[in-house]
Amino acid sequence: MSDSKDYVEKGMEIILQGLKDEFGLEAEGQHFIGTPKRVAKAYREIFAGLKDTNGQIEKILSTAFEDDMDQMIVVKNIHVFSMCPHHFLPTEMYVDVAYIPNGRVLGLSKLPRLIEVLAKRPVIQEQFTEEVVGHLMSIGSAGAAVRVRGQHFCMRMRGVKKPEAAMVTTTLAGAFKEDQSTREEFLAHIQDTIKF
Repeated sequence: MSDSKDYVEKGMEIILQGLKDEFGLEAEGQHFIGTPKRVAKAYREIFAGLKDTNGQIEKILSTAFEDDMDQMIVVKNIHVFSMCPHHFLPTEMYVDVAYIPNGRVLGLSKLPRLIEVLAKRPVIQEQFTEEVVGHLMSIGSAGAAVRVRGQHFCMRMRGVKKPEAAMVTTTLAGAFKEDQSTREEFLAHIQDTIKF
């Protein structure tokens, strides 16, 4: 870029001007001083998963260590936020994830880290759910399962305005898809999850 302002900051200036022109927003008021800069800074955090996504994921997955553990590992209630790519409004999600190691195990903190990277992008919930499972299967897991419950602000505060509606997506692979008892064990583990 040719000057010190980044595109997000410039874009926010244009949005404020548009709100001023269309709705009479007093964009020069004291509460808007510095808003474009603050939005740009916030977006760097909110969309941190976009910066070298594959590199971030590879770094997380490369920490998997050899172990003969072959029982289901479940982490529930991983609370993350994302952004809907259709309206650029937030999505609040609770993620329940499980996998069955097959020679390689991830440290406990790595599952939430993986999910955070994948959430910090403008992504639809369906794609996000499938990607989590795909990455867990990529380390040779015998199976992986994810359930995501999301509340989408594009439905809560605009359009149909259904603030209590929650979308549920699941993706199953390997043993979770092929073996009913494994699937049922996962479902039993996630019955007592946090409610919105």
